[in-house]
Amino acid sequence: MNIKSGYCHSMLKKLFAVIALFVLEGCTADCKDTVVERLLSPDGKHEAVLFQRDCGATTGFTTQISVVETGEEVSGRGNAFVADDDHGNAQVGAWEGPWAEINWLSANRVRIRYARKARIFNQSETVGPVKIVYQPI
Repeated sequence: MNIKSGYCHSMLKKLFAVIALFVLEGCTADCKDTVVERLLSPDGKHEAVLFQRDCGATTGFTTQISVVETGEEVSGRGNAFVADDDHGNAQVGAWEGPWAEINWLSANRVRIRYARKARIFNQSETVGPVKIVYQPI
């Protein structure tokens, strides 16, 4: 391979990576988030927000949970928990995503219960100063 063809190959790889990034970003831009529950921490500084994310006909609903400062809106993917129903295997909630429940145990500790058969994509142990414990049901 000569220098010119190596350079072209490298540039094509970069171009495809940029195109893929725009395509994926476009997919997330079409998602709609619907808040199911906002639960204030005992000290009033944070909220645990359970929401359903719908990204269109080609994907199922997901249940997502973010821990945010009080009054902050959720944006993008859940920063604490993300799951789907694994093609109908998990129990679903009234919002059509896999069932989950949030409870504050203290000012900086929250418990997330979720359907045992849910397929987990994100399960953070902490978000900022808040520790998260999980319990499959």
